Amino acid sequence: MMRYKTLGLVTLLSALLLACASDAPAPRSLVLQAQALQALPGLPSMSASVVVDRVILPDYVKRNPLLERIAPGELNYRDSARWAEPLGEALPRVLADDLSALLGRSVTLTKLRPQANAADPAWLLWLDVRRLEADAQGQVLLEAHWSWLREGQGEKPWQHGVFQAQASSRDPERVAQAHSQVLADLARAVAGGLRQGQ
Repeated sequence: MMRYKTLGLVTLLSALLLACASDAPAPRSLVLQAQALQALPGLPSMSASVVVDRVILPDYVKRNPLLERIAPGELNYRDSARWAEPLGEALPRVLADDLSALLGRSVTLTKLRPQANAADPAWLLWLDVRRLEADAQGQVLLEAHWSWLREGQGEKPWQHGVFQAQASSRDPERVAQAHSQVLADLARAVAGGLRQGQ
């Protein structure tokens, strides 16, 4: 008899736990978005292809939950808000879209890279993201190194930049918008470097 009471109690507790779990809201899905950017003035015409070729992200950035830096050596992952796709996929694509708007021409990803043209080698962007994170107040920081290389030619000097945007609140959607803003700021710096390198 005692065994049946215990079994009934376990069943009841399991049902209660399942009910509580089903009431928990699903994590919010966040996306990086290209910004409405104007083409840079005074760009020389160029026929060479422009390709976002290599993008390196730190492993801690590649996780899907939205992250916050809560102390110099400590991160917090917000399981209630997640990126809808891995940033390793989203960031290069959105950067290419931002660069397309700034340069007034199509910028492709390495997956869609056109055939090499020895007469007019492509411009290849290499990007090394060192930090991409929000703090507990919703300020997003992006630190990166980048270089434009002409396909088949020597390496160009690397550039470095730190970009910040303040979200209007800690709401995940606002923090995601600030991520998109710092990426657009990076795109402006990167596009300016290509103009100087031509």
